[in-house]
Amino acid sequence: MLTISQLQFTWPKSSTPVLTIPKLHIALGEHVFLHGPSGSGKSTLLGLIAGTLDCQQGEIEIAGTNASALSRGQRDKFRADHIGTIFQNFNLLPYLSPVENVTLGCEFSKKRRQNISSQNKSLEQEAKLLLSDLGIDEHTQQRSVAELSIGQQQRVAAARAFIGRPEIIIADEPTSALDADSRDGFIKLLFSQAAVYSASILFVSHDKSLAPLFDRQISLPDLQQGASLC
Repeated sequence: MLTISQLQFTWPKSSTPVLTIPKLHIALGEHVFLHGPSGSGKSTLLGLIAGTLDCQQGEIEIAGTNASALSRGQRDKFRADHIGTIFQNFNLLPYLSPVENVTLGCEFSKKRRQNISSQNKSLEQEAKLLLSDLGIDEHTQQRSVAELSIGQQQRVAAARAFIGRPEIIIADEPTSALDADSRDGFIKLLFSQAAVYSASILFVSHDKSLAPLFDRQISLPDLQQGASLC
């Protein structure tokens, strides 16, 4: 599902690479936990995978496409079609309902809209189903997200990432504001939803206590030193 080969990235006006990754492979449906200290390049790696940063050297292949060879505009479209993102601060629109926030996940992707229509569902029906599966009841689905708890907002963000069945979900510290029980419960819900769609998950966090919940854990410093992680 995701293969990285000989990746190197350096920020402008710096002579030292932030990331040097010889090789990484994540399989279809695999749940991978990536950890590393602050400043080690975790968010930079997610930006390169998502295509919001230019790949300067090496190759990033996602779902059979060499995403690193695409133009910026092509990467934007590719990301909208194939990658669901859960942000640390969720990035929900506070004046919209949970249902409206979730359907935004398909706003820029014809492919994801087609995936839903092929199941004889409307965007709104799929959004409501996802929210219900993630524990957001029908009444709460119609409220403003500004009125929801942090845990509820997190589930709305997860539903937005999953809608339209993207092949890979990337999550950047999405549980940092939750207590231990809430974190574990959210991750189990995340895995349950991923299993429905056979989606791969790359979950980034500095909290290594979460690692045993995943199929595989990766240390970014070890990855950069060339550890075998295929």
